[in-house]
Amino acid sequence: MFAFIEGKVCLISEGIIAILCNGVGYEIIVSKKLEVKNDDNIRLYTQLIHKEDAMILYGFATREEKKMFSTLMSTSGVGPKLAMEILSTYSINDLMHILFNKDINLLKKVPGMGLKKAEKLLFELRDKIEKIDINVSPSMIKNYNDNESDVIKALISLGFSNNEAIKALSSIENKANMSTEDLISNALRNLSSI
Repeated sequence: MFAFIEGKVCLISEGIIAILCNGVGYEIIVSKKLEVKNDDNIRLYTQLIHKEDAMILYGFATREEKKMFSTLMSTSGVGPKLAMEILSTYSINDLMHILFNKDINLLKKVPGMGLKKAEKLLFELRDKIEKIDINVSPSMIKNYNDNESDVIKALISLGFSNNEAIKALSSIENKANMSTEDLISNALRNLSSI
């Protein structure tokens, strides 16, 4: 219903802000990682969730965050509250890394995420995650070492998408002792078989 709301921040509470826009104050649930101050002018990309007893507006700093929210909610057992908790725990870059590498231990660190729910989320997103059109900045992913980061950058410079590059790198086995050149070679082999 609302693509985005732009206005002045009037109220800040943990995970909730109010934005004044043309004389109307919109209460919006946001990631706890969103850094704003009162009187800041901001734009939030929004998603309206309609429940039996309420209409709740969720806001996101970027379109990528909004896409990830929708993708997480497409998983059975993940509602808007848990999806927002996931986005409050991990950046989009870190979350994409976790999902591509199926890192269940990191996923379980999200408040409200148990082992079974984490396993179900990874299982249901295994096909969807490759198709999400989210730009991941490899240099911002802390979990990759220098070699892996160089491989991702090299693949992107060859015209592959961020997601393709990360998936190709993630599917290489025993990569710990490989040189950058070997990693690129293996990643290209993986990409040719997709």
